Amino acid sequence: MFVITGVTGHVGRVTANLLLTQQQPVRAVVRNASKGTEWETKGAEVAVADLFDKASLLNAFKQAEGLFIMTPPALDLDDVIKKHLVMLGNIIAAIKETKPKKVVYLSSIGAHLEKGTGAIRKLYDMEQAFSQLDIPTAGIRAGWFMENFAGLIPGAIQSGNLMSFLCPTDLQVPMVAVNDIGKLAAELLNQHWAGHRIIELGGPCQYSADDVASSLSYYTNRSITAVPIPRSEYEPTYASFGFTADASRLMAEMNDGFNTQWIVFEGGTSEHVSGETLLEDALKTYIK
Repeated sequence: MFVITGVTGHVGRVTANLLLTQQQPVRAVVRNASKGTEWETKGAEVAVADLFDKASLLNAFKQAEGLFIMTPPALDLDDVIKKHLVMLGNIIAAIKETKPKKVVYLSSIGAHLEKGTGAIRKLYDMEQAFSQLDIPTAGIRAGWFMENFAGLIPGAIQSGNLMSFLCPTDLQVPMVAVNDIGKLAAELLNQHWAGHRIIELGGPCQYSADDVASSLSYYTNRSITAVPIPRSEYEPTYASFGFTADASRLMAEMNDGFNTQWIVFEGGTSEHVSGETLLEDALKTYIK
């Protein structure tokens, strides 16, 4: 039994679907029972659980061969890091009691850094906690999601300006498609290893906001230019998305980390994998 959290999100969905295609037994963990209907139809078990409730996690994790753990962005919460630690504590406690054979979890580029990473800091905490478990674990340090630009595409097509938190707009950073993240998670769940692994996952090459704008220009046959969002507008922009003040501050700090090239892959003893999906292929499905 492979237990998949975050199954209603992009990465968890890919992971669960791939395992089901392989005829593997899957238990889809959802917060609301209504969201489990789709997975029951596909042949998965469904467990309703809340990361703030250890008892529900114990039920969700029972008799698991492997777990895929990803925690929510929590950008709608006040004191994001503190509340994420509560979720993480419940997850660790449930894992220790249910004793799965392995855990695969979604981390992030920059999660080896304790400071200056904003919202990524909570994944530093996750890596530290999972590295103390006495079962095999594998953390996927994914690069900047290509799909992070999806919500900006309609405005870019309409105005001709792709607003970018990456500055300068020709700054290239590791980007990866969610399909490649989910594929790696499914592969890891099917593997056997000892100890604690960290796999840094980028795309076939690095990309910039200018590259995103160029791809959009190609597919829409119109001129689209990447335009940097002023630093003073980072937090107000995130607040306009519905993020809390604390979450907006953390996201702004994270962008500073990318823009100053503080947030990078660690390298060293970490494994490195390159996804296959090109930026233009990841973006074209969002162009209407």
